[in-house]
Amino acid sequence: MKIRTLSVLLMILVLGLAPQAGALEMEAEPARGESKLHMHGYGELHYNVPSDGGNSKMDLHRMVWGLSYEFNDRISVHTEVDFEHAAQEMELEFAYLDFLFNPAMNVRAGLMLMPLGPLNEFHEPPLFYSVERPAVQSSLIPTTWQEGGAGIYGSPAEGLQYRVYIVSGLAGQGFSASSGIRGGRGKAAGGEGGKPKTGEELAIVGRLEYTPLAGVDLGASYYTGGVDQSNNIPGDPSVTMYEGDVRVRQSGVDFQAVYVKIDIDDAAQINNARLDSKGGPAPLTGNKSVGEELVGWYVELAYRLGHLMGTSWDLVPFVRRSEYNTQDAVPAGFTADPKNDREETTYGLAYFPDPQVALKADFQDMKDGTGKKTEQYNLGLAYMF
Repeated sequence: MKIRTLSVLLMILVLGLAPQAGALEMEAEPARGESKLHMHGYGELHYNVPSDGGNSKMDLHRMVWGLSYEFNDRISVHTEVDFEHAAQEMELEFAYLDFLFNPAMNVRAGLMLMPLGPLNEFHEPPLFYSVERPAVQSSLIPTTWQEGGAGIYGSPAEGLQYRVYIVSGLAGQGFSASSGIRGGRGKAAGGEGGKPKTGEELAIVGRLEYTPLAGVDLGASYYTGGVDQSNNIPGDPSVTMYEGDVRVRQSGVDFQAVYVKIDIDDAAQINNARLDSKGGPAPLTGNKSVGEELVGWYVELAYRLGHLMGTSWDLVPFVRRSEYNTQDAVPAGFTADPKNDREETTYGLAYFPDPQVALKADFQDMKDGTGKKTEQYNLGLAYMF
């Protein structure tokens, strides 16, 4: 009830302000010679080689095209389409309108990337050093995560930025022991294409970022919302996520740390209400339980050799340590599967002949709670424009 009340209040604010942005610009004209249409994009090719003799994989993982259009000085639309796995799958990354008022507060509405962690909104592959995305921001924060909704954003003071949205919530029916909340994303797809139906339950999501001095960035994210989209889960199941991150870039050194914690209320009821593909009862039992708490963190240290040598290109060795568990706690009567308690160390090298182009190579050393070890070599090609 509290979430719905806050959602209604924020929606009233957003919808009340948005028309004013258009009214303020009825007489505005674009500057001559400036294009109102802008294009951007990115892509990445991965080559993964398991060291245990498993099958190697070549994957044109993503090719993304984006278009933005400025209707006038205050209203613009932004869109992005992702063609995944050599265009075998297609996904709408985002499609939203911005209504600009002043630096302190603006309005955004449409299909938006969730402002959770430092990667979900800004996930272009040259922006991170490894071939694959950091595991914590894939297995816990289900990057890429987008939902429909509306909200406000801005920069009320120098070095301070925020985003706060009301969005469609997750669907608890899609949660799992190993993938956490990833399968609950509805992506404003209306339940089509195998996506969960979302809209019956809403959520509040927000992020605050602060740069106290050049090269130091602090961030915190928060999400809370109901997950009973089908009205068949007893109780009041919900998800709350807390995230904090810090990044320090000084004198060629690049250090980053991220921590994520997810609480799932009434996880036992979510287990019991699980259905199969035909709509029949298929409760999760034993160690297949949805986690009641999901926890993860990683730290990464890199050094930009281009800073040392004063070159236009850059060569960046890095190491990242990650630990995450999608069943850090489970409801009473269920057990945790130690396979979901994972740790990973990644050693790598990224070469940037241009800041928007990256050639990557890394080695992943992975282990789970059973003691099973897995190693993998990765090569990657990435670009953005």
